[in-house]
Amino acid sequence: MFDESFFKIFNESQASEKQPTESSGDVEEIDFDRKPVVLSVGGSLIAQEKPNASFIGKFSEKIKELWTEGHRFAIVVGGGAICRNYIAAAKALGANNYSADALAIMVTRVNAMLLIQGLEKAYPQVLENVFASKKVLNAGMIPVYGGLLPGITTDCVAALLAEFLGGTFINLTNVDGVYSSDPRDNPRAKFYPEISYERLISLISVAESKPGQNLVMDLPSCLILKRSKIPAIILNGNDLDNFASAVRGLPFKGTKVCEKA
Repeated sequence: MFDESFFKIFNESQASEKQPTESSGDVEEIDFDRKPVVLSVGGSLIAQEKPNASFIGKFSEKIKELWTEGHRFAIVVGGGAICRNYIAAAKALGANNYSADALAIMVTRVNAMLLIQGLEKAYPQVLENVFASKKVLNAGMIPVYGGLLPGITTDCVAALLAEFLGGTFINLTNVDGVYSSDPRDNPRAKFYPEISYERLISLISVAESKPGQNLVMDLPSCLILKRSKIPAIILNGNDLDNFASAVRGLPFKGTKVCEKA
């Protein structure tokens, strides 16, 4: 589906984009005691039928609290149900997949810009270049992204960002973690508190073959996590205390993705 040559082309296109000019310092190294945490924030958390200002406010306060403790973040925001509605409308009007994806990217960037309004340390613009993240982090700010390229999900963007930064990956979604099947359809679905990259890839591959599946992650993002052995966690973003526990290395409810489980 996606191989090394695809990601090489993606990286080359990113390198040609303009970098932020409001920060300075060495962009080659991030001199932090802790690895940056890249958050993939599901669009369903940011907005349903209308923007969820309450969640954004609480999430922003939790990020501020963790930032004060020394944790550093880069954030990628998804589109959610609003995005899917725009895609459906675009296709009903005759748009092809590329055009529908391009429209979806705009929606994710609107969601990202909305989140920026609540984040005290956020860079004031939605970034469109993975390479800009180091400069922004070194300037003491949080880089915030939406989508970047048609065909690439925001989960995939976050995985690439974690790979580039040498960081960890947390997927904040609207379910508790990874299950063997959709727990809403199958009450006996097995919950995985820990899962290997290979097993996760296998589950996602099977689920993607079934129409109408609402997946916790997509296959390309899982392949990126595996190829660079990126420490990853999937958990419910609605429980912000649980999220904070995961960031702090404390016990949490969710799924840890690792090489062997």
